[in-house]
Amino acid sequence: MSWLPSPANEQQDRTLSDDVRWLASALGRAIQRLEGEDCFRAVEELRTDCRARRRADPGALSLKQLLDKVQGLPLPTLARVCRAFTLFFLLINTAEQVHLVRRGRRSRAVDEPAPNAPARPDGRPRQHGRSLRAVLQGLKQRGYSAQEADELLARLDIRPVLTAHPTEATRRTILALQERVAAALLARDAATPEERARQDRALETEIELLWLTSEVRRDRPHVMDEVASTLWYLEDRFLDAGGSVLALLEREFAEVFGESMRRITPLRPGSWVGGDRDGNPFVTPEITLAAARRNAYVIVRQYERAVIELAQRISVSARVVAAPASLRASLERDRTDMPEVWELNRRRDREEPLRLKLSFIATRLQATCRLLAARDAREHVPQPAAYPNSAAFGDDLNLIARALDESRAALARQTLLEPLLTRLRIYGFHGYMMDVRQDSDVHASAVADIGQAVALRLGERAELRRELLGRRPLVGPHLPLGEQTRRVLEVFSAMRTIHEEISNDAASMYIVSMARSPEDLLRVLLLGSEAGLLDLASDPPRSSIDVAPLFETLSDLRGAADTLRSSFSDPAYRRQVEARGMVQHVMLGYSDSGKDAGLLPAAWALYTAQEAISEVAAKAGVRLVMFHGQGGSVGRGGGSPVFRALSALPPGTLDGRIKFTEQGEIISQKFGLLPIAERSFEVMLAGTLHALSNDWRADLEPEEEARFREMMEQLSGLAYPVFRSLVHESDELFRMFLSTTPVKELAHVHFGSRPAYRDKGTGTMQGIRAIPWVFGWTQTRLALPGWLGVGSALSQVIERSGGLETLQRMAQAWPFFDDLLGKVEVACAKADMEIARAYVQHLGGDLRLFETLEAEYRRTVDAALAIRKQEYLLADQPQLQTTIVLRDPYIDPLSLMQMSLLLRKRACGEDSDERSQIDQALGAALNGVAQGLRSVG
Repeated sequence: MSWLPSPANEQQDRTLSDDVRWLASALGRAIQRLEGEDCFRAVEELRTDCRARRRADPGALSLKQLLDKVQGLPLPTLARVCRAFTLFFLLINTAEQVHLVRRGRRSRAVDEPAPNAPARPDGRPRQHGRSLRAVLQGLKQRGYSAQEADELLARLDIRPVLTAHPTEATRRTILALQERVAAALLARDAATPEERARQDRALETEIELLWLTSEVRRDRPHVMDEVASTLWYLEDRFLDAGGSVLALLEREFAEVFGESMRRITPLRPGSWVGGDRDGNPFVTPEITLAAARRNAYVIVRQYERAVIELAQRISVSARVVAAPASLRASLERDRTDMPEVWELNRRRDREEPLRLKLSFIATRLQATCRLLAARDAREHVPQPAAYPNSAAFGDDLNLIARALDESRAALARQTLLEPLLTRLRIYGFHGYMMDVRQDSDVHASAVADIGQAVALRLGERAELRRELLGRRPLVGPHLPLGEQTRRVLEVFSAMRTIHEEISNDAASMYIVSMARSPEDLLRVLLLGSEAGLLDLASDPPRSSIDVAPLFETLSDLRGAADTLRSSFSDPAYRRQVEARGMVQHVMLGYSDSGKDAGLLPAAWALYTAQEAISEVAAKAGVRLVMFHGQGGSVGRGGGSPVFRALSALPPGTLDGRIKFTEQGEIISQKFGLLPIAERSFEVMLAGTLHALSNDWRADLEPEEEARFREMMEQLSGLAYPVFRSLVHESDELFRMFLSTTPVKELAHVHFGSRPAYRDKGTGTMQGIRAIPWVFGWTQTRLALPGWLGVGSALSQVIERSGGLETLQRMAQAWPFFDDLLGKVEVACAKADMEIARAYVQHLGGDLRLFETLEAEYRRTVDAALAIRKQEYLLADQPQLQTTIVLRDPYIDPLSLMQMSLLLRKRACGEDSDERSQIDQALGAALNGVAQGLRSVG
């Protein structure tokens, strides 16, 4: 039975359908030309056979017959067919992003419903207006003045943080190729017949190159390869998108309120790439330092290019308007410091002083780039002309701005110079704000080693406090310490070097994974003090790093408030918070809590933990910044549209400051095309502003919130034992996981630099990371982490008198429960029990256990439909419904080929000549299923 309706053929989606058909045909022609007729025929037959099965055509082959047919293909042919379907989805994903751009352009002309619009006739809330204009109009309708709205906006500090992903396969080369395909598709829309013929030729060329380019790496990528990938987004997306969205905000604010708003920098992207060493032995102190230098080099180089362009355009002549005295004085100083630049440019630019000043600025930026490059190459080449910091560069740009104002060139300043000043405010000389992360056990081991070497009991809080409030160093060059302890200390030394060379913003956040106690935070402070990053004994206390606990497991989340309460009351840690301006960052782990307890109990624990932590911080006079470690998929706590996810946060826990991880396929989906990146940033701003200014509880009846919370406690209590018994208290499910999913293939396909298992518990449920745990179940189409335990809990409540009505009311009135139910619907809609059963049947799983899981899945779907009062899943997301239904027939071939390849690999010996070819084909299959489902896990 299908839980989704047949796809609607809307007129506005016809262009997408045309694009998909054209791209599929072009890919087919490339395959036919480059690989031959036999390969092309194999692709076409598998495509039509799988589509016929989905449509239940008379005489259609069964799943078993289709698998037998795939098994009969020669391995070289199978590998090429697998690539064909994988590349098909790469092209389709690009076409869908292009179509989103088209729809976005059309919708700009249509007013969206305000965020506080009334409910629909069926009782469910309307889709919120997700544009900045809609949210600003909502503020005005509720009585906000321009000044009050401006003050609200000034509180925004939104930090999307890009992270490396061990199951994300998209190469930078492929991203650039997809960008060119997208540009050609958009150019075709308004092209003349002659122009369209040229665009078609360009597209054919790109598709030919796509077929001839490996979509996955032959060797495991180095961490610096991942750094390069994130820098592609910084250079080619974030710089332009961030400035465009801030300019849009200023325009919309002026139109809605009739006044100008203050200049703000609410969007500041960050990165874990090069700093996240939790379980990744390849992220060394040297790598962290190199990543920070590369980030800085890229952003300064971009400034240099922008300044050179300004020099070409800003040609204000001293004959027309006299140069300000401040500009003339500055040029005299530059002439003394850089006489060679003066001699080179004075004849051409002496009557155009602004252009001459920009030439000096460009020279300083070039020197700064050379200095950064030399440091990265471990060379010491003095660059006296280099800027000492971003503030000095900003001073020169502000000098240009004042000179333009005095020249009455206000439009030139606003149009040409302000975008560069905005970039500088956001990115400084650091580019990304890089976080450093490590497991608490690593710090405990290092501090214990130091304590043993100096004969101190540093495991106790009192001793840690005494050392932090004292001034004596503990570690010297001759202190006998283990190699691992030395490497831990070198991380903090690297952070100190980054601060000295670039800025504190380049690497000021230290995240403590698996934090459980105040001691876990105090140990990090002790290690940081040895590197000179903080001095809590000084008056006032000094610290250049934030220490953020990461609460991950269910028990850690439940104890998070107590951990922070004890930390804030500790004299040493209190001085650390004071040194950081009474701001505390706290990270919440969605992935590991979901793996530990299941989706529903984890979601509720995260919700209540945020409330408890916020209350503790408020009582301590501390401003809190929540860092949400959500993955991209439902099984790891993500999968929600950004606006809805922000609306679902507990009221009062968002003070305008928020961080959240962006990883895996989500990065390319949100930021792969410039218009999509602009829209993603806009939704982040609009969603945060909406969540900051709204409280859903205002529309509740008396006692309703208490009844909702009691129900969630019951649901969590019912779901938890179901999940724990199957996932943790028995090894049957984990054995099925290892035998029927392709998770072991992550060791061979080289998607990312980080191993799939933690150092502790290798090959066990405890040791496996949450990402590959979800990845494996996603690949088999079971999507188990997104619904296991949910069906049992919901169905038991529904059977009670009034239970269904309460759940329906919760879905209607409570954004948190509506979002949670929406995540479950997405997981269930993407799952396919028949395909999942085939993995179990043919790869050695326990069919009786599978039937237990399938019954739980059906309970989940039935409960979701009953609560929603709908016949199909995702009734309020028709585009997603259509996307899933149209994609499934083309994901099925990849699933069949993946099963076949796994069977072939198990049948051949370790030394078989076919093994490497099978591994390569499996890499394509894994990537293809991920591209097709738009979820790597």
